Amino acid sequence: MWILTPLGFFSIVQKPADVATNTLTVRARVREDLEALREAILPEMGRIEDSHGTDYRYRAVAPRQAVASALASLATGLDYQNFKDAVAERQGHERAALYGEVWSTLRRAKPPKLSTKAKISSLAAPATKAATVKPGPVKHPHPDDHGKPVTLTAPTVPSALSAWSDANSLACVVPNGPMPAGLGGVAFEPWAKAPDTLAGWALMAAEGTIDEPDFIVKAGVKRSAGVVIREQDGRVWLVAPSNGFGGYQHTFSKGTLGDGLSAQATALKETYEETGLRVRLISHLVDVTRTTGVSRYYLAERFGGTPSNMGWESQAVLLVPEADLLDCLNSPLDHKIVAALLDH
Repeated sequence: MWILTPLGFFSIVQKPADVATNTLTVRARVREDLEALREAILPEMGRIEDSHGTDYRYRAVAPRQAVASALASLATGLDYQNFKDAVAERQGHERAALYGEVWSTLRRAKPPKLSTKAKISSLAAPATKAATVKPGPVKHPHPDDHGKPVTLTAPTVPSALSAWSDANSLACVVPNGPMPAGLGGVAFEPWAKAPDTLAGWALMAAEGTIDEPDFIVKAGVKRSAGVVIREQDGRVWLVAPSNGFGGYQHTFSKGTLGDGLSAQATALKETYEETGLRVRLISHLVDVTRTTGVSRYYLAERFGGTPSNMGWESQAVLLVPEADLLDCLNSPLDHKIVAALLDH
């Protein structure tokens, strides 16, 4: 839905991540429009995200009912006789002129050629029904390493935002999904200056190198490295690989050593790419022998990033109470990691 108001121009849509949380995504081309909307009639709106390169650079999520109430207040509070004059008074003549161009263009609009049935079916479903509908296949917002789109055939349904603040609840977010401002005193914000080269990751790992046992395997055996991130409230971060890759429902982030990167640098890089989180390695946790290789895991803590910025390899990122980890992890090899974590 497009809305031209004296507060600004907005596009309101229901993204896949909005379905389970009964929210709507409010978008704008100008950040100040969203700020004005929040201040005037929609204080429940979440943090404004900057999505550079998209049609609507600025966007935020708000409860569906709060958006409905805000739109109603626009009507009940309407106090002007001429819309363009009100826009000129409150937003300036330049914005009023732009709205005038829209008005002129829409003068050419003709009645739509829709059947009665099509008109009825195009109406929005009630909010109570929308909240129970699982999303169908969707495109991941990030393409794969070859630049090709990734279709998520069975997208994960995210949790309610309230789950993030409850240490006994499983919290889940999907790509570009809404997140609280932070948790445990650490903000959820995109990592603006994440390394974009192998040298950058190597340098970052070197700045925070930790002691660890030698990682020696037989010739021809693959090595990989990952992390187990424990939050301050005791919950642990997991990823849901896109389309269940590798047979995993949920697992710990990891990746194969290559391109000359150390295990510690690989762990940092793969964690960011799969979870959107910036982590600090604390200690070596466990080495797990797999069918074709050995995986080294580090215990780590989060100190930046946001899981909503996960890369294409993940279709969801979860924060899980320790007591529920074994139920979420379908690989027996991951159960060994949990055992090491509980003994640590």
